[in-house]
Amino acid sequence: MKKVLVICNMDPNSNPRPNRMIHWLKDDYEIEVAGTRKLGMEGIKSYVIGPAPKWADGQRFSAKLKRIGRRNFNFLRGNHEEVNASRLGDTNALAAELAHKEYDLIISHDLVLLPLVFHVKGTKTRVMLDAREYYPRHFDDRWLWRILHRPVNDYLCRKYLPRCDKVITVSDGLANEYKRVYGVCPEVIMSLPVGWAFHPLPSKADHIRMIHHGAAARSRKIETMLEMMDYVDERFTLDLMMVARDSRYWSRLVSRVKRRKNIQIVPPVSMQEIIPTTNQYDIGLFLVPPSNFNLQYALPNKLFEFIQARLAVAIGPSIEMSRIVRQFDCGVISQDFDPRSLANELNKLTAEKIMELKKHSHEAAQELNADTNAKRIREIVRDLIGTT
Repeated sequence: MKKVLVICNMDPNSNPRPNRMIHWLKDDYEIEVAGTRKLGMEGIKSYVIGPAPKWADGQRFSAKLKRIGRRNFNFLRGNHEEVNASRLGDTNALAAELAHKEYDLIISHDLVLLPLVFHVKGTKTRVMLDAREYYPRHFDDRWLWRILHRPVNDYLCRKYLPRCDKVITVSDGLANEYKRVYGVCPEVIMSLPVGWAFHPLPSKADHIRMIHHGAAARSRKIETMLEMMDYVDERFTLDLMMVARDSRYWSRLVSRVKRRKNIQIVPPVSMQEIIPTTNQYDIGLFLVPPSNFNLQYALPNKLFEFIQARLAVAIGPSIEMSRIVRQFDCGVISQDFDPRSLANELNKLTAEKIMELKKHSHEAAQELNADTNAKRIREIVRDLIGTT
């Protein structure tokens, strides 16, 4: 049986794209996994990317200063490999262990891992990258990120992308930019969730429940959706099911939520529970101003999870998401990213219209599910390394 390593700089248990790929390939290949946490899946060998070194309390500040100084020194020298290594946890033990392995294919779910991948790969090992973001402009709305990280990511793309045997990405906009700048042609594999046998639930005329779920990331300007709730009529409520990553930003959001009676925060659920939990709502909401390149061309998991949950969708005029919503006529799209604009579109909706949009999501869900991706990923891997 051919051997495949799936490696990601994240938790493979909870991140959708690597997790799904593991499930799709495990019956036909000997799968091993490396990530920031051990994979909780029986029968699959798992490695952990070690955390950054921990120091005793008295050493912590001086050690941190030394790390920052060393990273800045490497940055000024243009030593992008060392700067990139400093962004990861401790990979030395992992590299030593993987160097003795013989894989037929390594699937990397992060650009930052490519130096490690090419260091440990055998001469016949094929490499596939899942470029989930356009990495050279990942957070280009932040000036410090542009200074410190953009040159490193550009270097990694120029050095390693042409050496990959296959590159996939999540949307046409990202694929086109990779081709324009780096001359590679990624195949688009949208982030489609597992299919569920649901039917749309009827909407109440006097209470329309909206849901937004995901990371409370500063770049996404979650406050835009909170402000929108000041302009919708009394039928609408919004639940936020969010994971806080930036404590200061999250505190600001919580403060804003408390000032509004039509918004509440609900506990997040596991990846597997998102769709059945959100099926109880009427509308999936994602108004995200294009504050950076990746958000401009975003085609996120949550859009397809809204559709799979048989919800109507409410979004701004985001390029890639709008294309899907228009294609399946499953939601409303505002003219711009002003909160009032989407509120106006929502206020026009009747319970009957919402139900019609939900039915269109039901039809779209038959097509926009992981079965489509599973078939294509298996074909790609078979083309790269065969099956026996």
